[in-house]
Formats: sequence, C-alpha cells, structure tokens
Amino acid sequence: MLWATPRCAATLAYPLLSNPESTILNPTPNESWGFLHPECHGYNAILFFSWDLAKTIEQQFKLHANSPLSMQLFEAQKAVDRLLNQYVQIQANPKAFEGQSITLKLESDGTDADGRPVLALQTSSELEGLILEMQSQLQSTQTIN
Repeated sequence: MLWATPRCAATLAYPLLSNPESTILNPTPNESWGFLHPECHGYNAILFFSWDLAKTIEQQFKLHANSPLSMQLFEAQKAVDRLLNQYVQIQANPKAFEGQSITLKLESDGTDADGRPVLALQTSSELEGLILEMQSQLQSTQTIN
C-alpha cells in the first residue's frame, strides 16, 4: 500500500507510481474489491476502504499513464469520488462515509526523494481520523516474529 503519514492535518500523501505497469486493472476472483466483501460493514469498512482507495488511485494512474499529469489527476479524482459514493450506497459505515470527501492534489513542494511527484489526499477530518485510528490499531496489533 502507498499509505504514508500525514504531512499536515487532513492531508495524506502518496508518491506517484514510478512503475505503474505493476498494477492489476481487472480484478480476478483472487484480487477483489473490499466493498464486495461480506464483512465490509462497520469498523471493517474503514480498512476495506483504505485498501480500495489505494488500489483505485494506482489503477487510475496506470490506466491514464500516457495522459498528461493533470488528466491523470482528474481521472483519479473521479474514481475516488465514485469509490466514496460506493461505500455510502452500500451503507458500509454511514457515520464514516456519509458527507465525507477526499480531494486529490499534487504537493506544492514538488517531488519526493526520488524525484517523483507527490500526490496529497486532502481528506475530511472525520474520515481521516477514522483511517488513522484504524492504521494505528493495526500497527499496534502487529507483533515481531
């Protein structure tokens, strides 16, 4: 996943893919969408949404890899809006998704350490808080083997 720690309140940042060919565009039975999972409700929906969000962004940048960066960003934004709406439609977790937003934009400070543009996700504070809480809980439950 491309999750990174927030750079500022209500913003999550991702480096754009340098090798978009590694992304699967058409899911197979082994690579499905979280919103289709039977356990995608309540708190679980936030985890599934996080996975779907990263996958959606990656797929859009791959699908439009030959387009200008502005078009890639535009198409990715449309896909993120559709994904968020999908989670509202299935009522996966109404408190988490209804009335929330995610806006994609390129970081104004340019590129990451490898020279790639950095994509920032400006997330409504309620949704961001739930995502960060879920990530924190996942990290705290992982043990070193």
